[in-house]
Amino acid sequence: MMDFNANLSKLRIEIEKLGVDAILISMHNFFGNFKSEVSGIQYVSGFSGSNGRAVVSKDRAILSVDGRYQKQAKEQTNEALWQVEMYPEFNTTKMVTSILSKGQTLAVAYFSATYQSYLSLLKLSKSAGINIKLIDSYPLPSFEKSESNIYLINEKHTGEQRKSRINKVKQTLKNGESVIISDPATVGWFFGVRVPPSEDKCVLPNCVAFIQKEERPILFCDLKLDVMTNDFEFVDISKFEDVIKIQKKSGVNMDLSRTPTYFPMILQNNDFFVKPQEVDYGKFEAIKNDTEIENQKKAAELTSLSFIKTLAFAEIVKSSTEIDIAEFFENDIKRCDNFVSLSFNSISSFEKSTSFVHYNPKSCGNAIIDSDGLFLFDAGAHFNNSTTDMTRVIYRGQNPDKKLIEIYSIVLKAIIMFSSMKFPDKTKACYLDSIARFFIWSKGHDYPFGTGHGVGSFANVHEHPRISPNSVEEITNNMVITVEPGIYLEDFGIRLENMLLTKESSKIGFVEFETLNYIPFCEKLIDKSMLSNFELKWINHYHQKVYDKFSERFKGDECTLEWLKANTKEI
Repeated sequence: MMDFNANLSKLRIEIEKLGVDAILISMHNFFGNFKSEVSGIQYVSGFSGSNGRAVVSKDRAILSVDGRYQKQAKEQTNEALWQVEMYPEFNTTKMVTSILSKGQTLAVAYFSATYQSYLSLLKLSKSAGINIKLIDSYPLPSFEKSESNIYLINEKHTGEQRKSRINKVKQTLKNGESVIISDPATVGWFFGVRVPPSEDKCVLPNCVAFIQKEERPILFCDLKLDVMTNDFEFVDISKFEDVIKIQKKSGVNMDLSRTPTYFPMILQNNDFFVKPQEVDYGKFEAIKNDTEIENQKKAAELTSLSFIKTLAFAEIVKSSTEIDIAEFFENDIKRCDNFVSLSFNSISSFEKSTSFVHYNPKSCGNAIIDSDGLFLFDAGAHFNNSTTDMTRVIYRGQNPDKKLIEIYSIVLKAIIMFSSMKFPDKTKACYLDSIARFFIWSKGHDYPFGTGHGVGSFANVHEHPRISPNSVEEITNNMVITVEPGIYLEDFGIRLENMLLTKESSKIGFVEFETLNYIPFCEKLIDKSMLSNFELKWINHYHQKVYDKFSERFKGDECTLEWLKANTKEI
């Protein structure tokens, strides 16, 4: 068991050695391919979520997390040592100025802070009189490097040659221009590279791409490539500066909010002109081709099958644990054709654990499930040509509390309302987000996260477009997104999630959704009186499709078949 308090003390010793007063900590070193997935923040605080930022001084420590993680962060950290705040209200600037005073020094690691963050800190240093000291790397922890080789994925699964995808980038550049792409998911999509899966390891590579309009593109990575290709040059990331020095000087576009400080500083030191990119290259992967769409549909069907088996097991089994149920799902789905790995650590939560938005039984606890109660399961898988993500809530027992039924039915209405929309092509995502929240708001509730996100094709499970209150991304045909509204209270949380495909509507110039996954909603938690005639028709039609698709598949598995019948009957 890791001693987080002791690790915090070790960090403070390192702060003394560095001759600084505090240090900025991000979730991870952007380009470290480590066997361990423990982040810098978790190492010293215990917080295991995926989004946070922290500042630690000799006598104070502040952690700022978004709304999904505030409750979890307070539970996982030592309140005597850590001050937990909400992001973005309490951002990096507020953390730094609340800890440091004029004349003191903050250490920032080249690879652990984006260039945009660094530029903001430089402005802060001038206004508040705080010094910034760049260091080579975050001093703790020191993990063993992965020995995996990255590999080229089969182009028959992507439906497009990698050279064609790379040329899409080149076409956005003017003569004499170049671009740095540092988002690992985006690099993996353009170059068609992945990392072999291992336990709790993302399938995407940690790497950075340097693409010039007239030259062969260069892919930098701290791992090795299993097979060489003529489509790009592959170079160890430690040689970045050596290679850059011999390139033709140019203006280099980059996403300053995602690119670690190291790269723009090396470029500027070698007479390149760094400028913010005008093109969001991550949006290229959001629009799927015919091959990707067909693969996503097959993957959603396979995942739905394992999901149904898992929910039936979770409801019927007399005694198990949250981890037992997560492992049941993994053991079943790994037998599917083309399975590679889970797309994220499954959220398997029972009763009070459901009140944590991103609960992980391996790091947050492992409740015993041997009684009546609410169970939430959020899971997905990477196949060698697709990725999935879906969520359901069920109730063990026969008499759920009226409050559970009410909240569940509110969230279900939000799913139906969103999924039934027809809207003008290229409608902004923030408008769609508000549609999902409409009925939830009318009942005095909200949720502290986006309504949905794009899903990659054997890529990042969270990608463009973001369906959130502040997203101005345009929603168009051939996108695969999730819709996952929820309501989280002190004692429980309910969230439901479907995968949707955007497609042309019968009305010219409009877009509508096709639901890709086939998993029943919980019949015991639906208040029929809260649903309109349209909503009743929608849910009954959806459940009939689920039953027709899978009932034959479960012959011989009577327990699962009976569970399916009970949860797809007409209401």
